[in-house]
Amino acid sequence: MSVAAPGALWGLVVLPLIVLLYMLRTRRQDLPVSTLLLWQRARRDLTAHRPVRRFERSLLLLLQLCAAALLVLALARPQLRLPGTAEAGTVMVVDTSASMQARDVPPSRFASAVVQAHAAVDAAPGAVMVVDAAASPRIAAPFGDAGSAHRTLASLRPTDGPSRVDQAVTLALGQRSPGGLRVEVFTDRAGAALPGVTYHVVGRSTANVGIAAVAVEQVQKGSILVVQVDNAGPRAERVPLIVTQGARRLGARTVLAAPGTVTSVALPVAASGVVRITLAREDVLSVDNTAHAIAGARPPRVIVAGAPDRVLAEALAAIPVRFAPAQRITAETLAAADVVILNRTPPAELPPGNYLLLGTTAPNLPIEVAGRIRAPQVLRSAVRHPVMRYVSLDDVAIGEGLRLVPKGGEVLAEGETPLLWAYEGDGVRAIVSAFTLDQSDLPLRVAFPIFLQNALTWLGGAERVYQAGAPIILPSRALADAELQWPDGTRQRLASSGGRFVVPAAERAGVYVFRAGTREDVLVVNPSAEEIAIAPVYAPPANAAQGPVAARGLSDLWRALLVLAVAVLCLEWWLWLRALPRRRTRRRDAYLLRPERTS
Repeated sequence: MSVAAPGALWGLVVLPLIVLLYMLRTRRQDLPVSTLLLWQRARRDLTAHRPVRRFERSLLLLLQLCAAALLVLALARPQLRLPGTAEAGTVMVVDTSASMQARDVPPSRFASAVVQAHAAVDAAPGAVMVVDAAASPRIAAPFGDAGSAHRTLASLRPTDGPSRVDQAVTLALGQRSPGGLRVEVFTDRAGAALPGVTYHVVGRSTANVGIAAVAVEQVQKGSILVVQVDNAGPRAERVPLIVTQGARRLGARTVLAAPGTVTSVALPVAASGVVRITLAREDVLSVDNTAHAIAGARPPRVIVAGAPDRVLAEALAAIPVRFAPAQRITAETLAAADVVILNRTPPAELPPGNYLLLGTTAPNLPIEVAGRIRAPQVLRSAVRHPVMRYVSLDDVAIGEGLRLVPKGGEVLAEGETPLLWAYEGDGVRAIVSAFTLDQSDLPLRVAFPIFLQNALTWLGGAERVYQAGAPIILPSRALADAELQWPDGTRQRLASSGGRFVVPAAERAGVYVFRAGTREDVLVVNPSAEEIAIAPVYAPPANAAQGPVAARGLSDLWRALLVLAVAVLCLEWWLWLRALPRRRTRRRDAYLLRPERTS
């Protein structure tokens, strides 16, 4: 039980005052009389009216004291928590993004936020929940006691990816607590002001330079490494950029980064494999000063099934791929191939994998065939898609093709109907061509080998570069399990689900090794570019953001106490009325027995 107005309890001092007044009596005048014989019967009454008499049991006095106590308690507004309810719950939302690693608040923003969160746990009135506000917010600890919350906070670590604080706050507000809910957010970027949500913002610095993106362009004598350097600070910076592979130095460049801009730098790299790009400078956030890329990627392994096509075979031989014909597609061929080309094969459901379909479709793709179309012309192309890079289909003659009706995916080239279409989902990555090579003059154009190279590169996923916090999704190719080795050497077993191996979020930047069957692929995860801008965003005004959600489950008792006090007063008044005739009789008898005064 609790009281809303505890100051009213000082009114209880009236109780001893009532008792004191009861023990006092009015003084009477002493007169001399001739004898005391006739006063023996009135002796008790005389004793009862002494200035201070002994305390005697009295039902009326007891009722008066009870009524006064009930009135005082009603003024104090007591509240009783009903059975099954609890104190207001508190949700601690902790930002674990890469920017929380900044050291402008010693020892770091994250460490400072965790210290504040520990103090908030100690001050929380009821159960405490901890939410990890990473790229995919999750409940790190359900509602529990303070000890469990302290242990969970001690186990949290900042990631190299972005945060979704708004989503984490929404997740927190969606929780149910019988006694109400309060959300405490510890971050360096406050969100919108919401009732019951309090932001604790850490951080001071706004200056930071980091690597925003890395790309590799394959050329005849090696690779061209394109690095984007983002200067989020208010001043221009000269930053040394160094490219290494192991202990070998591959190149260096000094980058002049203007404030608030992204500067691109291209460096030739004569190496194959994973290379490391480093900004050789110290700032408050070091995690974004390092990135990795894969140079000189191995050529994809391609399997061709369906009708033989001499033009296709010659084109594949002219580009850097390893291909082999196959009579039928089996689990073994899928596991060994990066891309499968189906040329005029009957429509059949595709297992998880990467496919280039020429003049055919599959039932499990979101596209239908509504007949055939004659002499279609290419009118529009998706020039920004990687498959259509440097590919011009103007004036390409097509004799006949499928009339495609897509229900998803992306149209790469179209005329009256889509002619090239790309799709990615459910473990399948596919490109569908509405026409076969023998029905067009595309193989005679310069654009054909470029299109084929782009298509095989995109389908095979040769980039193998991800950003921290993003999911890693790899086709299972009919395999049931695989293994992923993290940058720190930890090995994680992966089970195939829906034809894919899925890592929900790669939270650490570095080099990963994926092993499935006899395959071994190297994957690269770089820090999130979203976290380069580290300027702290402070919380809205306290009166807008700190209003807690009112606690539920409390029942006010003052009305019941007031009714009970009135009932006690009525009972006391009724008993007093019943005793009134007896008091009048005693007074009459005392008057008749009063002796005459003597002179």
